[in-house]
Parts: sequence; structure tokens; C-alpha cells
Amino acid sequence: MPVERVLVVGAGAIGLRTALELLRRDVKVVLKSRHGPLHPSTCSMGAGGLWMPFRCDDTRVNRWAKTTFDELYEFARNSDDSPVEIVPAVVLKTENSVIGRELQENNLPTWTRDSRLNFQHLTMEMLHWQNSVHNLRIPSLETLHEAGYNYCWHFHAPVVDCPNMLSLMLDEVESHSYTQHVDINMENCSGGFSSLGDMVLAAKEYKCDAVINCTGLGAKELCNDETLIGARGILHLYDRYNEVRALENSRDTAILVDEGTWGSETEPCYIIPRGDKLLIGGSYLKGDRKATIRKDESERLEKNSHKFGIDFVSFKRDTWIGWRPARDEVNLQIDTSVNDVKVIHNYGHGGSGWTTFVGAAREAVNLCLG
Repeated sequence: MPVERVLVVGAGAIGLRTALELLRRDVKVVLKSRHGPLHPSTCSMGAGGLWMPFRCDDTRVNRWAKTTFDELYEFARNSDDSPVEIVPAVVLKTENSVIGRELQENNLPTWTRDSRLNFQHLTMEMLHWQNSVHNLRIPSLETLHEAGYNYCWHFHAPVVDCPNMLSLMLDEVESHSYTQHVDINMENCSGGFSSLGDMVLAAKEYKCDAVINCTGLGAKELCNDETLIGARGILHLYDRYNEVRALENSRDTAILVDEGTWGSETEPCYIIPRGDKLLIGGSYLKGDRKATIRKDESERLEKNSHKFGIDFVSFKRDTWIGWRPARDEVNLQIDTSVNDVKVIHNYGHGGSGWTTFVGAAREAVNLCLG
């Protein structure tokens, strides 16, 4: 029996793009979510938005990331007011990642091979020599050497202005002729779903043939998924355009560090220019449920701001705390335990939600319609 109408649950990046994928394939959609996409609790809203596989070890990630990159790259190139910007990125390294001379002979991630990234593995001297042309806003060579960083990855990647993109996707869903019903504030009305069974009942009520579950961290309770863990992230957000900054040159650059003296896997140090904001992070603390930033964390973010040339004393800033839906493998599969309607799960993308959202949406819809 063909699938003609689908209930999509969840209105973050994964849920909205899944709904759009269905609509663009002429499938009717009912969209429901406990919160709207711009609600502070929505991880997609507060994310850095940098395309780069991060904290997601699923073997399918590179495939989904490639599909997502294709769409974001064209989005950035073909629209003057695009919510996607191609941004230079630098990942600081203490050691040489290249074993052989050829790209295929080293231990770099496979995603680095896409020629559109213009990926380079450089010594810090090479980066600064190139910077006489590129004008990247990066710390001085002396500062980086003193901190122990002698190498780096340099590439150009899409950065999604997350709030803007979420709004655009929601507008497209709401205005599409095949959209049957949208309720993205269930918490204020019915309180939202409390189980997978509730989703199945709602699908029957709306005469849907299938459900695609894109509830992110909410799936922990909805599906009793004990393997799903919230990985807490923290950010300071600064105005990108209206403040004077200490670092020379004019081109905003994403800088990321998760090793050495500046950062670690649980306490990465980074700056990401996203839309009209500069995002300073961060953390990746699994199971940490603290809903506010601790004093020592705020002080660490201020130090990170200073490293990247931001005067945190005079700058007006905002704060964001969120939880990435971390899982050993993304749950993107058909749920064979449900017989009444077809159920597909699409959650648990860790720190790679915006890196995989298009590819994951397409695969979930392929499973749904196949």
C-alpha cells in the first residue's frame, strides 16, 4: 500500500527537513511537536551550525553529511540573502595528522577529501604565510606556538544561521499545499505525546499511513531509549558586526580546538561566526543536566573569548545551554515492533545534526516510502 500521508513528530532541523522531504515528494504531512523550532530548549536553534562531522560515530554519517553539504553549498552560492555562509575554518592541532604524502595515505577523516572544502593540513607557519592573502581573523603565530599548536586543518565549510534556517523551513512547511495540519506548541495545549503509542494513535486519528519520529533527546522517554544521553553544551553569544575586536584582519573564521592546552573532548574551545552572532564554546558533557552555566564554566568561556580577540567585559552577550541527543549509533530505521502503522525513527545525531539533517531526512523518507 503506498504511503500518502505521514505524521512527523519533532520540529528541529531533523524534523522540519524530514517534513519538507515528504512534501517535496508530494506526500501529505501532519507535523506535531512539543515545542516550536525557536524554543530555547530546541538544540537545533542554539547549535553552532558549522558543517563538520562531530561527536557522531555512526558509519552512515559521512554519506548523510555529503548529501547535506551538497544542498548547503548550493544554498550558499545561489542566494544573496541565504541563511548559509561559506566560512573559513581552522582546527588547531598539536601534532601532524598526515602520515603519507598523498591524501589517501593519511589518517584524516574521509569527509576532508571533498574538493569543495579546499581542505589543507598545514604547519602553523604555512597558515600564517597564506594569511597575508586570506586575511583570516586568527591568533598570532607566537600565541599559537606558545599554546603548543604547531599544525592545523584549514578548510571552507558551510555555517547555517540556525534560527533563520529553522524559520524558513517552518514557513515552507506551513505554506505548502500538501501540509494537512501543524501543531508545534503541543506543550501549551495537549501537553505533547508521552509515548510511541501516543504517536501511533495520533497517526490513526489523522489517517496517516506512517510516523517518522524526529524527537531528538525527547525519544529517551517517548521510546524508553536508555542508550540516548543528553550531551550538554554551553555558549556565549556576542554581536558579530557592531563591536571592535582585538585580532587583526577582517575575515571572520571558525576556530576549533579539542586537544592541547586550550581544549579537550569534553571541554572544546571554539568560535563560530553564525549569522549576526559570534558563538563561543563550549562543552560536550554527557549526562550533565545542569540548566544554568556554572561560574567556572562562564569564566572559561570568557577566557576563550579573549583568545579569539573578544573583549568580554565591554561586549553585550547572551548565554545558551542545550543538550545534544548523543547515541552510539543514530536510530534511523524502521521500527518492526509496531504493526498498526509504519514507524521510522530518525533521532540521536549527537553533535552532527546540522551536518547530517538533509541526508538523514532523505534516508528516513526513503525508508518510509519504500
